[in-house]
Amino acid sequence: MHEEDIGQIVKLIHNVMGTADAQKAYHDIKFSLPDGKESPYKFEEFFVMEIGNSILAVGEIWALNYEPIAHLGWFVVDAKQQRKGLGSMLLRHCEAALKKRGIKILTAETSGGKDYKPAVSFYLHNGFKIVAEIPKYWEDGTSWVYFVKRL
Repeated sequence: MHEEDIGQIVKLIHNVMGTADAQKAYHDIKFSLPDGKESPYKFEEFFVMEIGNSILAVGEIWALNYEPIAHLGWFVVDAKQQRKGLGSMLLRHCEAALKKRGIKILTAETSGGKDYKPAVSFYLHNGFKIVAEIPKYWEDGTSWVYFVKRL
């Protein structure tokens, strides 16, 4: 990801996940940009898939300092491009980057609401296991679903 990609990434997240998530993503992305302050992250990287100048998918991986596991953060595929294998391809790229860093466990989370059933299916299809679910966690009353995958 390059700083000039931020607008397209936030628009993609808005189109797939809505305004509230787009605002959260913008804040997270801006926080992650280097500004000379000490970061709480061991690493944080955003990867994009693009054709020409159009971003089709984005995936974030990060780990906190001193943590031996990584987290899959903002992971979104443009609605028109879903179910074509792009998400799985991007996930494999993220996992390869993590393996090079010696990371052996990857976590992810999503909502258990009906609009997020494709995300839950995606994670399960790509080898993640549900390890926790908290009912009525999100503002809209949906559950929080937590996944883990050994790399």
